[in-house]
Amino acid sequence: MSAVFGVDACVVETTLNHGVVCVDKTYEKEREVFNTFRSIRAEDVVFIKSFTPQSGLQIKAAGVALSDYPAEHDAEVCIPVKWVWRGKKLIDEFDETCSQRGDLLYEEHNITVQKEIIDLISSKLHLPNEW
Repeated sequence: MSAVFGVDACVVETTLNHGVVCVDKTYEKEREVFNTFRSIRAEDVVFIKSFTPQSGLQIKAAGVALSDYPAEHDAEVCIPVKWVWRGKKLIDEFDETCSQRGDLLYEEHNITVQKEIIDLISSKLHLPNEW
């Protein structure tokens, strides 16, 4: 499960409307961020979130990657995503130290956040509760 973090509202709408998640090619220099992006595979869960001390942790969108292969577009490298859920979901109970990451993109390890994302996606895809 990969989190896209710190994306402004304009970029979120563009990302959702085009059905992609993208990383600027300049991040190729930041090996960890780019390696995480390149490791996203078809059917991986991807989500967009934001965090401020005032508003807390908010999930803005959650989706499923549609391809193993990123495509290059101008200054970006993009992976197609089926954005299954869009909105604003506040997560109240979570360990702040795990969720306040400064990286643009990273693998989400916080189990509370993972569960919330899976619940959002499974409700939209009408998956059984056991999933």
